[in-house]
Amino acid sequence: MIQYNPKNWINLIFSIIHSDTLRILWKQLIYIGLLTALLVYAEQKLFHAELFEKLPKVYQLLGFVISLLLIFRTNTAYDLWWEGRKLWGSVVNDSRNFILKINAVLPKQDAEWHKSYILQMP
Repeated sequence: MIQYNPKNWINLIFSIIHSDTLRILWKQLIYIGLLTALLVYAEQKLFHAELFEKLPKVYQLLGFVISLLLIFRTNTAYDLWWEGRKLWGSVVNDSRNFILKINAVLPKQDAEWHKSYILQMP
């Protein structure tokens, strides 16, 4: 496991140069940069700017909708996890109570079983 010092975060930003990610993806990053530069050039020189004036508002609306969907999805996942945790806790408690009731019914001559299973329960 790699140990990081959270108070020395500025070095983490500049250590991206030495990371495997940049070494593996450098070609794709150059392609994306060139494509972006070509699109910006085409927008400014070839097309009229009126076509792209309302585009940021659409992206703002889309960003807002996607953020709401992510929030609802996260809350739903947490609710499902919490429900599963409650059910697992009830299974543990019910099985513990079941073993205690079986222990009350069994004759006391099974002291070995009693010591090995019942007394070791958390």
